[in-house]
Amino acid sequence: MDKKEISENNIIYAQATLEFVTVAGEYCKTLENLNDFSIRQFIENTYKISSLLLLKALSLPKPEIEHKQAPQTCITEADWHYIDNAVSKKLGQFASYTELRTPLEANHPQTMSISECLTDIYQDLKDVTTLYTLASEEVILNALETCKTNFEQFWGPRIIAVLAEFHNLLYGDEDFSEEAAYSKDAQPENSNNWADNLFTKE
Repeated sequence: MDKKEISENNIIYAQATLEFVTVAGEYCKTLENLNDFSIRQFIENTYKISSLLLLKALSLPKPEIEHKQAPQTCITEADWHYIDNAVSKKLGQFASYTELRTPLEANHPQTMSISECLTDIYQDLKDVTTLYTLASEEVILNALETCKTNFEQFWGPRIIAVLAEFHNLLYGDEDFSEEAAYSKDAQPENSNNWADNLFTKE
C-alpha cells in the first residue's frame, strides 16, 4: 500500500469522519421520525443536532480526488418532496422563509423555506451516510469529497439559516403552550433522546 492509499484510508476511518457520519445519521433520523416529536421537541432537537453537525462538518477532512466520479445519489425526487412536505406540515404556523446567501452568489440572495433548507441538508447527508456503510472505499472517498464541497457552497449556508430561525423561535416570544406536549405516538418523557444527551443540563 503506497502513501496515497494510506492517506485516503485514514480519511475514511479518521475520528473526525466517523463523528461527522454519526451526527449526520442522527440528523437524518430526526427528520425521518419527526412525528415522534411535538413541534417544540422537533425544533429543539433539530437545533441541537444542527449545531453539532456544523461543527463536525467544519472538522471533516476533504479527500483529494484526482479523477472525480459523478456523485452517486440515494434520494429520489419523490423522497425529497416527501421529507419537505413532512417538515413543512410539522412546523405548521412556525414554518417560515429565510434569505439565503451562498459563497458563490453572496450578492444575489434567494428566498427559501426552512423546510426546503432542512430537506436539502438531508439529501446530502443521506447520500453520504448510506454510501459510507454500503459502498467501496473509492465511492466513499468521492462521496466525502462531494459532501464537504457541498457543505462549503451549498448546505452550509442552509444550516446557518436554519439555526438562526430556530434560535429566534426557541428564545423569542413564540408560544408553544397550546400545543400538546407529546403527539399520540410521541416518546415518553423519560425516553433516551439522543439529541437531549448532546448537552448536559445542569
